Amino acid sequence: MDSLKVTGKIEKIMEDIRQTEGWAGYLRDKEWKVVSVPSEDKKHKMNAFIIPLGLFGMTMMKLQRSRYDPNWTKLKKIKRNFKVVSSIIEPIRVQDKLGFKMAGYKLSRFPYLATNTFIVDLTKSELVLWNNLSENARRQVKKNKDILIEECVQKRFFELWKKNSKVWTMKEKELCSLIKRFKGQARLVVSRTGNIYHSGLLIIYSADCANYYQTWTSNQGRISGAHYKLVWEEILRAKSSGIKFFDLEGIFDERWPQKRWLGFTEFKRRFGGGLVSFPGSYFRWL
Repeated sequence: MDSLKVTGKIEKIMEDIRQTEGWAGYLRDKEWKVVSVPSEDKKHKMNAFIIPLGLFGMTMMKLQRSRYDPNWTKLKKIKRNFKVVSSIIEPIRVQDKLGFKMAGYKLSRFPYLATNTFIVDLTKSELVLWNNLSENARRQVKKNKDILIEECVQKRFFELWKKNSKVWTMKEKELCSLIKRFKGQARLVVSRTGNIYHSGLLIIYSADCANYYQTWTSNQGRISGAHYKLVWEEILRAKSSGIKFFDLEGIFDERWPQKRWLGFTEFKRRFGGGLVSFPGSYFRWL
């Protein structure tokens, strides 16, 4: 398996969906506020999100997947203006650990975002990508060659997601907002045979990355393995569109272990992506 380090081309090129205008619009629809925070070197800006807590105007702040350390003086002023009582920073990288420490931020035991992920480098040839799949993944793709992969309307996708998901499902209103705000950069795709639906995927594009954002698998899908074909076809579609990376959006991390993540981590591992690790979640009160 390849290794794509955060200190390499990922950090310099890949645009995370949480730092896009589409994501900002989606959170504004949830009545969150979006504020621009300058970097410590004052050459860059990042979006931070202000979440109302419903108590005396107090709020919470999230600054996620930033590539640069924030300007601590400006950040302190923004927090004061918005009555922020707790703030979380989950960066792609940390440029200056001492700066975080001096600003009062400590590594949390409970990250909000996944701290490890597999990212497939789509600049490689289709043959190399195919050979990087595990033997089991190639077998499942071939076995399901007759499975239909197609886009799905929002209402039907949401019904199938709610029916088949064993964990969290966003509200239908939120799903509609996400699709609307990303303006053609979010896709709802399903695998099916006739009236039998096997799996579904909500995939969101940033400037150069396709993000495997939310997914579900039916009982039939767990038997058929059709989701392998769905993901493989979306990898090829992203590559043909000129996208450089395919982010499988979160896997098990021994630093912050969640055993329920082990199953889908093994599934994602089989697509041959490189392991990318993020620093974690930095937190402070007031």
